[in-house]
Amino acid sequence: MEEGHNFRQLRDAILALSAATDWEVARKEWSLVDISEADEAETCLCGHFPIIEICTIANRVTGKRAEIGNRCVKRFMGLRSDLIFAAIKRIRKDITKSLNADAIVFFWERGLLTAWEYRFLQDTMAKRSLSPAQAATRAKLNQKVLDVVKRRGFQGLN
Repeated sequence: MEEGHNFRQLRDAILALSAATDWEVARKEWSLVDISEADEAETCLCGHFPIIEICTIANRVTGKRAEIGNRCVKRFMGLRSDLIFAAIKRIRKDITKSLNADAIVFFWERGLLTAWEYRFLQDTMAKRSLSPAQAATRAKLNQKVLDVVKRRGFQGLN
């Protein structure tokens, strides 16, 4: 664990929101339901400050939610939100770049992408040379994703 991260504090907070009393069982009750970027630095449940990449996790058993930092989601919960944030950073830097598979699936599951958009992003993900129409479509879809991530609390369009 890196300095500033308090696993025990995180574990206690997550256990308090879980049905299970064992950490290994409790953490399997949780899933990633939202990502956002904070306008101002926040504090993770582990006590780490500052965090900007916020992950909302939901407990499938209790229905409770918690917001924790991207690093805690990856290191302690075992969820790969870091890959989604990496894709967001890549397309923010260059709108013509492709989202990665994790980001495409994440936004599809939340109803942001239509079936056609989902297939288009998958089909063109590894392509570096797109037609002008494909490049314009990719840029439009990337902007759609960026617009949603800016809105804190995106839960899907459905």
